Amino acid sequence: MKKLTILLTLSLILITLTAGCAKGEIKENGGVSVRGIFIEGDSGGDAETLNWILAADATSFSYVGHTLDPLATYDNQLNIQLRCLAKDVEVSPDGLVYTVTIRGDLKWSDGSPVTAEDYVYTLKNLMFSDWLNYPYKSDWQEEVDGKTVFVTPEVVDDTTFIITRQTVDPEFVYTIYDLTPYPKYIATQYEGDVQAFTQATEFNNLTYTGNLGPYRFKEWVRNDRYVVERNPEYYLGKDVGAPYFEQYITKLFGTSATRQAALEAGDITYTGIEPEQANKFRNLPHVKVYTVPTSGYTLLAYNHRANGWDGLKNKTVRQALSMAINKQAISQAVLLGFAEPAFSFIPKTSPWYVEEGIVKYGVVPLHDKQKAAELLYQEGYGIKKDNGTIKVTDKEGKPLHLILAVNTGSKPSEDMAFFVRKELIALGIEVEIKLVPWATLLRQYVMNKVPDSKQEPTYNNGPEAVSQERWDIILIGFNTDLLAPSGSHVFFASKGGLNFLGYSNSKVDELFNRAKSKESLDKETRRQVYAELSRLLSEEQPVDFLVFHRANRGFQKKVMGIEPGINMGYNYHLWYFE
Repeated sequence: MKKLTILLTLSLILITLTAGCAKGEIKENGGVSVRGIFIEGDSGGDAETLNWILAADATSFSYVGHTLDPLATYDNQLNIQLRCLAKDVEVSPDGLVYTVTIRGDLKWSDGSPVTAEDYVYTLKNLMFSDWLNYPYKSDWQEEVDGKTVFVTPEVVDDTTFIITRQTVDPEFVYTIYDLTPYPKYIATQYEGDVQAFTQATEFNNLTYTGNLGPYRFKEWVRNDRYVVERNPEYYLGKDVGAPYFEQYITKLFGTSATRQAALEAGDITYTGIEPEQANKFRNLPHVKVYTVPTSGYTLLAYNHRANGWDGLKNKTVRQALSMAINKQAISQAVLLGFAEPAFSFIPKTSPWYVEEGIVKYGVVPLHDKQKAAELLYQEGYGIKKDNGTIKVTDKEGKPLHLILAVNTGSKPSEDMAFFVRKELIALGIEVEIKLVPWATLLRQYVMNKVPDSKQEPTYNNGPEAVSQERWDIILIGFNTDLLAPSGSHVFFASKGGLNFLGYSNSKVDELFNRAKSKESLDKETRRQVYAELSRLLSEEQPVDFLVFHRANRGFQKKVMGIEPGINMGYNYHLWYFE
């Protein structure tokens, strides 16, 4: 579930507020009083927007998620936890009709009830519209008789709506769990006008969210802090008084070192701990470090578009580059054991992980620089010296120069980028590293458009589109939905989605479609489809899957109620200060 929970995103903020050090208070009846300010520190990029339907980045969804709950989330054991749902989604025996029943106590900020009509309107008039270009639109589409069509949502009554498909998708229910609504009574004022909708004050200041989240928006100072305050009307908190923090602040730092220093000094409540600092923070008396698995992975995206090195369109060349990069060394030496080599988009923590047939570039025997050089030479990218060694070059025998882009603010990411550079230099490839802020990486390197066209830059504007800045490799983090890995098709789909690298493979498209088809209602069949898909992507190497991460999450010891695990933020509205 890509935007399902407020996963503590190693991101977000520092502010020196003495209230952040206030202690909680246990009431006589066992309840917890409201006290203190929770401050999360991050050195990653800021959000793109609070108008969530326009967002594709995880930080935007994280910010908005404080104020808007999805229909459901899951706990650390991957059990579904209802949020705005009154009961779990009911699926018809033929797998085509989904009945969604929302709680009857959900309200917008003006006091009016949130209804099934708001959800259906959000789907039909906003998410499915041509004028808004919702990035995850394909999640709600299906192929019928060779045509791409949307599913059909319909209102049944005030709290019930149905979604009807024409084809079976075994994992579609997880897409439904992600759903959050816009209030129809506000959105209709801006419908059809992209500029007005984008600039709408209600959506950019989250003034409509009512009791749908544990917190309410207070302020957003870009590239500095994002602040939400306790929502006393929160539908899940009314019986117990949750949430227990007066404010939740996300504070942005320039570097991982400064946010970690802020945690050590007690100026913030939580931040991610980089691998080399984990032991130090474990030994601090006032800090508790939890090491947990994640569904996040780091990869090297190879540019298949016209403004990348032409050799990257050649599968053998991509295999050779991936063969030259030591994933064990990244996992152990760079990330100090808090990671393991990745070879596809599905981690071992997913129930759909299958190792059968996966091609493991980057570990012995497929970590071999000499073999990598030979492969490049065979493809015309190199010259053989008198002593028999190979120097990698371009097709004209000139030095090969590649651009590797990575966002600033994360020391592990920067360390990985420089390690990759060293590995490729050993092949004779010159690598120029571009360290750029996250927002710049998205806008100038990731988003693309057809040159001289009137297209708005987006993540996949077709095969002829290119980014503003030239690049060959981008080191970037992706995330897998553990329960529904087919959602990762947005990164590799030939059309639309978030396929900024420009990769296209009809077999990959077909396998993702099969994972979402009637045949995959049979779980063993679906498992085999994922095995074939993982094998194909590991062989094709459209990207070099580097590592899956284990995260170190550091909290002030006074924070109680934490349940450590892969989705440890699922119950964060119940956290409190001792």
